[in-house]
This record gives sequence, C-alpha cells and structure tokens, in this order.
Amino acid sequence: MLVYLLNIALICIYALYFCRGEQTKLKRTLFIFLCFFQCLMIATIRYNIGTDYYMYRVGFYKMAESGFSDMKYEDWEIGYILLNKIVGSLVKHDGVFFFITSALSLSGTFYMIWRFSKNPFMSVFLFLNTYLFYLDLNYIRQGIAMSIMCFAYGALQDRKLWKFLLLCALAATFHLPVLYLIPVYFITYIKLNLKTMPIYAAGLIVYFAFSDMVWNFIFSHFHQEYADSRFIKYGIAFYYAIYPLLLCIAMVALVFYLKFDLPKHFNVLVHLTLMMGFWQIVMIKHTLFERFSYYTMPFLLIAVPEAISIFRDKLSERSERALAEKFGDDIEGL
Repeated sequence: MLVYLLNIALICIYALYFCRGEQTKLKRTLFIFLCFFQCLMIATIRYNIGTDYYMYRVGFYKMAESGFSDMKYEDWEIGYILLNKIVGSLVKHDGVFFFITSALSLSGTFYMIWRFSKNPFMSVFLFLNTYLFYLDLNYIRQGIAMSIMCFAYGALQDRKLWKFLLLCALAATFHLPVLYLIPVYFITYIKLNLKTMPIYAAGLIVYFAFSDMVWNFIFSHFHQEYADSRFIKYGIAFYYAIYPLLLCIAMVALVFYLKFDLPKHFNVLVHLTLMMGFWQIVMIKHTLFERFSYYTMPFLLIAVPEAISIFRDKLSERSERALAEKFGDDIEGL
C-alpha cells in the first residue's frame, strides 16, 4: 500500500512541473513517459498481488517447460500462450515475463492518454485510483487485450471499421470476451437523444426482470459448469456500482445541459461510459459480467477530462452570450 501511495505522490509532484504553465508536446510526452515507466517498474517487481498472480506465474513456468510442441494450456487463448512460449524459450524467469506483460498491458493506456486526453494528469490520476492499475497487476490476459483496444480507440473515433476489427481480433487472441466490443462499435454510431438514451435504463429493467430465467435456460444446455456457480448466484456489493452510477448520471446531466448537441467524438465517449455503467450495475446481480464492464472502463480516462472541458467551454460561451444580451454590444470590448 505504501508503494502505491508513493507512486501517486510522485506523479502529483511530476504534474507540478509538467502539467502547469504553457503546455508543450515535449512536456506532455515526458510526463506520460515518467508515469508509464514508474508504473511499469512497480508492476514488474510486484509479488502476490491479486488472486491470479500465482496462476499466471505457475502457468508461465509450465508453458516454458513444455515448449512449442504443446500449444494448449487450460482454456487460455493462443496469443497469450504463444507469448509465454516465446518468452520462456529465451529466459525462464518470471520477473522478465512480468516486465514484458506489464509493458504490453500499460502501453496502450498511456498511449491513449498521451494521444487523446485533454488533461493528462487527471487521466493518470484516474487510472491509478479507479481499479484499472490494480486490474493490470492481476488480470494479465485481459489487461493486454484492453491495452490493444486502447490503441484501437482512434479507429473507433475515425470509423475505420477494418482497423478496429483487426485490433479486436488480435486482442481476442489474449482474451476472447473482448469481441463484445464489436457490437459496441456500432452502438456508438447511435446519436444520443431523448429517444435513444432511455434504452440503457430499459435494458437494465429487462435484465433484472428476466435474467434468472434466461441464464437458467442457457446454462442447462450450454456451459453447464456455470449453472449454480457463484458467478450466477451472487453479485458484487452495491457500493462497487456507486461510482460508475454517479459518473453515468453526471454524463447524462451534461448531455441534457448541452441539449443533445454533442460533438461526434464525445457522443462515442458518452456511449462507452453508459456501457460501462450498465455492466457495473448488472454485476450487482451476476458477477459473470464483471469482465465486460472493464473493457469500456479505460475510455473513462479520456471521457472525464473531455466532459469537464466541454462543460467549461459551454458554460463560458453561455455566460458571454448572457452578458452580451444584457449589456449590449459594449460587452464585446471586454
């Protein structure tokens, strides 16, 4: 815990120099690199962090020993297995392995912040304090897949479908559930308005009303190992959903404040935020969908600073317009 707090404190100190005053590309790049490198070092030397640490550590040594003759391990994806095999063929040391996997899982997030964030310090601060860094230390396969999808964010915004699909397919070789983002790509096309926004609320009502019946039927015929498992019988505590719920409420309030006149890129970010909130609330009933919510969570790192920037600009614009209407053209000279 002390190391984690020291990490946050040092990044705040870096921000005092790199994120104040005149902003340049060099200062932005140096700040992001320092934060990335520091988090990478912590991730590399970690020990017994999270429930999956030993599972991945043992898996690495077993796959390194078996070599390339056996390309299966548990139910893990081929890309992750191949990564283990390649690293294990070069050096059989879990420290090196954790360094490489940590670099892969962190690089996409920090690239996205560097490339798209309106406030890099806020984005990094959110990354360290919204479970995402801890997730990278624990869920290695999903962390790498999420990192790849952070590189795909530009393709999502620019509507480059084939590039998005290619990166999504690559990410699926590390964690198959990432394919859920393919329909999300098309959902973000929908323009948010009074008719479309209630779909998320309606979806939650339908889910909570009929999910038990639906999943009992599905798991009686397919993946019977999930029937009566803790992933279906139990959900997470409600307080885990409070932050995502408040964030979604704030985003919806901003959309109404903007009178649904949203820039295209922000329309995408609001959809991703609402999608994250949807799955976080669903997890209250069934923890099975925990991983789905994490795939849209990294985009909050740029959605929150973007929302604050848009709100500030719109507030300033409306204040100037109100002053102009009240005092006339003389206000233009102020």
